[in-house]
Amino acid sequence: MKQKRTKMIAFLLAFTSLTMGLASCDKDSNDQDPTPASIEGLWVGSYSVDGYPGAGLRYFSFIIKPDGTVINDTKAENQQHLSIGNWTLTGDLFECTATCVYGLPINMGVTETHTATFDKANGTITNGVWKNVPPLNGSGTFTLTKVK
Repeated sequence: MKQKRTKMIAFLLAFTSLTMGLASCDKDSNDQDPTPASIEGLWVGSYSVDGYPGAGLRYFSFIIKPDGTVINDTKAENQQHLSIGNWTLTGDLFECTATCVYGLPINMGVTETHTATFDKANGTITNGVWKNVPPLNGSGTFTLTKVK
């Protein structure tokens, strides 16, 4: 009888431990979804030029820094171009202005504006439009995906 009782207690303890362990593995209904993507970081994608549709898509990237600065890296005519500037995010509207500091001589000092939609859930920047600040009139589109 004592053996039966000991086995029963052992069984109940094992059952209770197992039940509590399984319950702790269930997702708590109060758990929140993972933190949405931050806009800060390295973004890589492509851009097009409205005036040169035959040129196709070209390399385009942003390094978006927490201090409000941005570095834009592009490549055209086998020449890297670097621009620096500032960015803002209002809701899901990303905006920045950057000036070319390295690249082809014709592009040095050229300032561009960039506007796009920041999709936190998917970690993308879409519907991007870039425009040269007048007196230049170049424009085009861009899309980016967060790399880091």
